[in-house]
Amino acid sequence: MSRCTNDVKIVDNVFVKLHHFINAGEIHEGHVHTFDHITILSSGKVLMKHDNGEQEFTAPHLIVTPKGIKHQFTTLEPNTVFCCVHAIRAGSNVDDVASQDITAEQAFELLTEYPLAQ
Repeated sequence: MSRCTNDVKIVDNVFVKLHHFINAGEIHEGHVHTFDHITILSSGKVLMKHDNGEQEFTAPHLIVTPKGIKHQFTTLEPNTVFCCVHAIRAGSNVDDVASQDITAEQAFELLTEYPLAQ
């Protein structure tokens, strides 16, 4: 039985779902997303099973999952916490401002055109 607690927030079209798993061995069931998304693993360790195999990740870590890839997470340590982050989009042909393979330097340059803060 999963003892996961969840919290969901949406701010400026960004959907964030917090998952806090109390026990090791708990499973976040497999699913597929319409758009690429990121999972922020903030504590603990997970095994990610996906269409292309398996990977282990230890916090802190940013996990990018491409659209259309079925994936699930199994916690490998107690008190594992991760957040799934998605842009809420209207339509299927919405262009991204930046590709996901952008470098940190390119990202900071992009922020001069699209500032995150004033």
